[in-house]
Amino acid sequence: MRLLISFMALFASISLLQLSSGAIGPLDILSGTAKGFSNTQIGLLGSSHFLEFFVGCWWAPRLMGSVGHSRAFSAFAATGAIAHPMLIDPTAWAIMRILTGLRISASNLTCSLYIGWLEVFMV
Repeated sequence: MRLLISFMALFASISLLQLSSGAIGPLDILSGTAKGFSNTQIGLLGSSHFLEFFVGCWWAPRLMGSVGHSRAFSAFAATGAIAHPMLIDPTAWAIMRILTGLRISASNLTCSLYIGWLEVFMV
């Protein structure tokens, strides 16, 4: 029962993380258009997320090796885009989108590696 509760908490946190990151993409485009950003700036906002998603998949295993699964997941899940509505600058938004891509990719990778680790040691 304890293992089931752990899995449910993990899946609920990943689901909420995915929902929140999926909702911020269209909101960036709509808000950027309303704030007067150029098409190039809006395009760079979208591509910056996927650039750091790629880098996060490369970097996260190295961090997990040094601090462990639980600490790495909590660090990635805790760093959100809190200042997103406070700053109205395309460069600041691109930096926050980069951090969001890193956070999402690393959290997903940490979750999948943790589940694989549980399968090996719990069977």
